[in-house]
Amino acid sequence: LGPSATTLLRTYASVRDGIENAAISVVKFGSKLGRKGNEVGLIADSAVKKKKKINVNLGRALKTLVHVHGIQMILSGTYNADPHPGNVLLLPDGRLGLLDYGMVGKLSPKDREAVAKTIVALSDNDKAATAKLYRENGYKATLQNGKDDVDDAVLHRFASFHFDKIDLSPLTLDNGEKMDIMDVFRSNREKAVPTWVEEGRRLGGLLVGVSAQAARPISLAKEWRPIAKQALR
Repeated sequence: LGPSATTLLRTYASVRDGIENAAISVVKFGSKLGRKGNEVGLIADSAVKKKKKINVNLGRALKTLVHVHGIQMILSGTYNADPHPGNVLLLPDGRLGLLDYGMVGKLSPKDREAVAKTIVALSDNDKAATAKLYRENGYKATLQNGKDDVDDAVLHRFASFHFDKIDLSPLTLDNGEKMDIMDVFRSNREKAVPTWVEEGRRLGGLLVGVSAQAARPISLAKEWRPIAKQALR
């Protein structure tokens, strides 16, 4: 596999490994989890050894998690740079506890604008606009020969992996040719990856992966679109 394929697959694999048994981390009360419909039943030992069942809406908790990280990255530009599932607690009252901000990343106003515009283009499924944004803001991918730039459809799919969802469906190139996604990975390589893409795809991969493991897959671009539009006002 080329470097771009290896990077994408390694990112996806690491997300799956990291969240396999940690879609939700629960406060350390000797908790036991049980699923029922769209809710999670939480049995927590109280200080007086009484047990109380607390129903928490898992879908709402995940949306909050996605929303908060979108605000951090796109609006404030200061965000948790190590947001693995072990740093997320689902509290007994349904609130989220976000831990360990020992690694904090920062994005410049220009980089935040690039993220916001990419989110809007992806949510509109605008391949040309997405590819243009990537090219103009420092991302470069070429064919295996290292000379020819990849077309808009390829850049759009790469951006989708970074800021939207894992899409392994066949890809239709600009000339109408259809390619298996693994062939796309093998035939292209990343030459330059700007900070906003590197940081964005790490955070985006985690959020998409956590939601998928919780059986509530999301389109990150659609979830972050209102935040991106606010940032671009």
